Amino acid sequence: MSRRKGSRPQRSLTLKPNKEFMLCRWEEKDPRKCLQEGRKVNESALDFFRKVKIHCSEPFTEYWTCLDYSKLQEFRRCRKQQDAFDNCVLDKLGWVRPDLGELSNVTKVQTDRTIPENDYHSRPRPEPNPVIEGELQRAKYGSRLFFWNW
Repeated sequence: MSRRKGSRPQRSLTLKPNKEFMLCRWEEKDPRKCLQEGRKVNESALDFFRKVKIHCSEPFTEYWTCLDYSKLQEFRRCRKQQDAFDNCVLDKLGWVRPDLGELSNVTKVQTDRTIPENDYHSRPRPEPNPVIEGELQRAKYGSRLFFWNW
């Protein structure tokens, strides 16, 4: 069974630890400094699958086997099994499947970590280009790309 089969409900539950981990990896540029955040992501994903195994094992198994055996793993061929799994998860665990595109929205991550000192992020920016005074005139003999200049 691949992790992809339960990924949409799982992503909504592990969203905060996952975003904190990705922010840490981007800021630190060293995954070794983000081991604690990685453990939180791993623990929340394992906790999700443990709860699904206890409460909704049968609908989940039917859903992922349908996806595995369907042609090209198309979701549209397994909507009945998906609906049964979603209803089980909603009834027994109170989890709602997020709307399509909801997880890809840009969000700000609230974290307790301090921003690391990084020479690459804190280098000074160049001065902006000065404002050109007066009117710009066209070149006397046209541009170098004369065949685009008509």
